[in-house]
Amino acid sequence: MIQETKQPLIKILICDDDPADRKMVRTYLKQITGREIVLLEAGHTEEIQNALDKGRIDLVLMDNQMPGKSGMEWLAEIAKKQLAPVVMLTGSGTEEIAAQAFQEGAAGYLPKSSLSEEKLRGTIDAALDKWTRLQQAMADKEKLERLATFDSLTGLYNRRAILGKLRELINRANRYKEDFSLIMLDIDHFKMVNDRYGHLTGDEVLEKVAALTSRNIRDTDIVGRYGGEEFILILPQTNLSSAWVVAERIRTIIGKAEMKDSVGNVFAITVSQGLCGWERGEDAYSLISRADEALYKAKQKGRNRVQILLGPSLRDKI
Repeated sequence: MIQETKQPLIKILICDDDPADRKMVRTYLKQITGREIVLLEAGHTEEIQNALDKGRIDLVLMDNQMPGKSGMEWLAEIAKKQLAPVVMLTGSGTEEIAAQAFQEGAAGYLPKSSLSEEKLRGTIDAALDKWTRLQQAMADKEKLERLATFDSLTGLYNRRAILGKLRELINRANRYKEDFSLIMLDIDHFKMVNDRYGHLTGDEVLEKVAALTSRNIRDTDIVGRYGGEEFILILPQTNLSSAWVVAERIRTIIGKAEMKDSVGNVFAITVSQGLCGWERGEDAYSLISRADEALYKAKQKGRNRVQILLGPSLRDKI
C-alpha cells in the first residue's frame, strides 16, 4: 500500500478584523488535506505585529480592509522585510486591487466572494511555490554577488572589489580633504612554502594570514587579496606614522604565528610590506604602484620588514 507523503507543517497567520470572515477562512483551511497547518489569528494592528515578531510565519492571509494600517500597507512592509509570502483577501475583488496587491509584492490574491477550500488550497500552494522559487533566486543572486566580490579562499575582498573600494575612498578623500594610507603585504618565500609543504598547506597559510590580518585592523579598515600571496590594506583617515604601527603589529603577529603542514609539522613565515600615504589628486594606479615599489625595496633589504615610500609632496619637504 502506497502511503501519501504529507508536506511539511506550515504556520498560517489569518489577518482579518471580522470574526465571521476569520471563521470562514479557518473552516476552509481545516478542510485542506495533505498539509499539517498551524493557524494563528489577528484582528488588529497589535495582534498582527506581535504574531510577526514572535517568530516564523510561513504564510499570511491578509484582508485588504484592516483598521489602523491597511492590508496593502501590511503587505508592503512584510514583502520589504521578506518575512513571509502574503496572499491578499478582499471582500469585493477588482482588477485594480489585484494589480496593486501584486505590485506591492503579494504572492497570491483571492476575493472572499469566491472563496472555497479548493481555491484556497490552490492559491496557498501556488503562493508557497512562488515564495520558494523567489527565495532560491535571491540566494543564487547573493551567491553570485559574493563570488563577484569576495575571494573564495580567504573570504576577503577580491582584486576587483578592493580596487573599487580604493577608488571610492580616493573620491571621498578628494571631497573631504582626508588622509589615508595603503599597505601592500606579501608573504615572503611563498613559492618555497608551496614547494616544500604542498599547495593545500599553501592555501591554509593564505587563509591564516588573511584571518590574522583581518582580526588586527579596525572595523573601518579594508583588506583584500590583490592576487597570489599579495594583500592590500586600506587604512582610512590614517597618516603614515599610524599606518606604520599597524603594519609592524601585523608583521610581528604573523611572524609569531604557528603554521602547520598536512602531517602536523610546524613552521613559520614572514611578510614584507610596502607602505605609502595617499597624495592629493593621486589615482588608484599611482598609489598602488608606489606601494608596490615600497614592497620591492622591503624585499631587497632582506624581507620581513615594513618599507615606507614617501610621496612627492613629502619628499619635497625633506
